[in-house]
Amino acid sequence: MDIDTWVGGYKVRSFPWIDGKRIYFNVQYYALGQSIEKPPVWDKTAYATDNEEGRRLVYELTDSLVNHIACMGVKQNG
Repeated sequence: MDIDTWVGGYKVRSFPWIDGKRIYFNVQYYALGQSIEKPPVWDKTAYATDNEEGRRLVYELTDSLVNHIACMGVKQNG
């Protein structure tokens, strides 16, 4: 199952990763009024294990996961 939507003001994209073992989960933040044709202010990616718990986290608890990733102190490209 793929996700390509806006969640709580963040652009979110998620899909099963090519290795079949993980789920790719990407969160992007655009400044208020910023064109999405320009690069986001920040872009963070996480991977969840593709099992029952990981799928539940990504597909049922999406908002909580987005907020957690957004608040993480991960530097750009870190």
